[in-house]
Amino acid sequence: IEDVEKENKGTDVTLHLKEDAKNYLDEWEIKSTIKKYSDFIEHPVVMDIEREEESKLDKTKKVKVKQEETLNSRKAIWLKNKSDITEAEYNDFYKHVSHDFTDPAKVLHYKAEGASEFTSLLYIPSMRPVDIYYKEYKVGPTLYVKRVKIIDNCEELIQPYLRFVKGVVDSSDLPLNVSRELLQNNRQIEVIKKSITKKVLATLSEMKEKEFDTYLKFYKEFGRILKEGVHMDFERRESIGELLLFPSTKTEKDKYRSIPEYVNDMKEGQEEIYYVTGSSLDETLQSPYLEAFKEKDFEVLIMLEDIDDVIMSSFEYKGKKFKSAIKGDVTLDKSEKDEKEKAGKKYRKLLDLMQDRLDDIKEVRLSGRLKDSVCCLVGDEGEMDPQMEKLLKSMGQDVPERKRILEINPTHPIFESMNKIFEEDRKNKTLADYTDLLYNQALLLEGSKPKDSAAFAKAISKLMVENAQHAKS
Repeated sequence: IEDVEKENKGTDVTLHLKEDAKNYLDEWEIKSTIKKYSDFIEHPVVMDIEREEESKLDKTKKVKVKQEETLNSRKAIWLKNKSDITEAEYNDFYKHVSHDFTDPAKVLHYKAEGASEFTSLLYIPSMRPVDIYYKEYKVGPTLYVKRVKIIDNCEELIQPYLRFVKGVVDSSDLPLNVSRELLQNNRQIEVIKKSITKKVLATLSEMKEKEFDTYLKFYKEFGRILKEGVHMDFERRESIGELLLFPSTKTEKDKYRSIPEYVNDMKEGQEEIYYVTGSSLDETLQSPYLEAFKEKDFEVLIMLEDIDDVIMSSFEYKGKKFKSAIKGDVTLDKSEKDEKEKAGKKYRKLLDLMQDRLDDIKEVRLSGRLKDSVCCLVGDEGEMDPQMEKLLKSMGQDVPERKRILEINPTHPIFESMNKIFEEDRKNKTLADYTDLLYNQALLLEGSKPKDSAAFAKAISKLMVENAQHAKS
């Protein structure tokens, strides 16, 4: 270091570029780099721009002149007071950072002080990006440190189930030379992430309570992503669960119920939150799995997305477990339990005969959930839901074959007829035919194909012919 004579105050920094970096001398490259990383710094970034102009002395000639041009806008909207920013300015900046053409559903603009000082301007979109489920989707707000852009999409700042949030975060505490590697275990980043998560969830909760129509539009776009938080964020899963909405067996068309509303209206003595999965609302509402629930006036939440069962099967809300209507045993009325056990003993030999006939079934038992239908297929508690199984198979994944449980309605006329035949002649071939028909019918009811479609159609035709002949006689 030595003293030098300078005409102006300040520090000169001279950069020496390698041969393969000469592109950084290009005017456009310099402008775009400043715009990208230093557009919002407090001080102006000025560059001499050389232009050709018409000579003032001889208009037939061109002369080169240098003009100073400021390359950065210096307008960091997030550092302004909220009262000084119009809705149009907020919306314009959202479109700038998100590349979305629609206005956001909600703006979150706040300054945090304490363990970490930062300012954030975040947006909850109103429309789901087409690529949000793709691995290449860019997650996280843009990270600035004292107005200097550090990282475009800082995924370390956002929970995966809030990846739809867009915006900027400007920290006063992080070093300017922070790298992606240093961010991964940085305490300040964790503090900011926790603050953002709390703020976004609180904002969504407020939207749900005070602006339900706006929230419902948001939920239809991003509800599936939000559900992931119930599965991955154990600390906040109840708060996230309160944001979820579902149709139910007691809601009108296009109406929804929240989990707190369901729990508040539970019957006295009801210990579990009942739900059923399906692919279509109309079909699911007619599902045989709901017959006992409807008869006993128990509300059942309708879940129509493939991830629902995976998420809900391990979720508890206020000490209430979620119980699938299509898995495990169902006994809604304890007084019926003894009756079912007695009936099970009465029909045990017929049930065993049916089970021996069906190699793909691990158990044939009497049902506590069927009232009108004759049969249905169910899984054990903890088994994969049929919807998820179909999804995984469609994605080409290997799904281990599993045997299901065939449940029979003991009061149905078909089963009573089978029992009458069984008591008269246990080797009657009609029993085998009826058993096959019931199994294939149960497959159809859950949305699966019959085991042997041709044989099933032939058996139906045979049954129709027999009934027609019986009607003539």
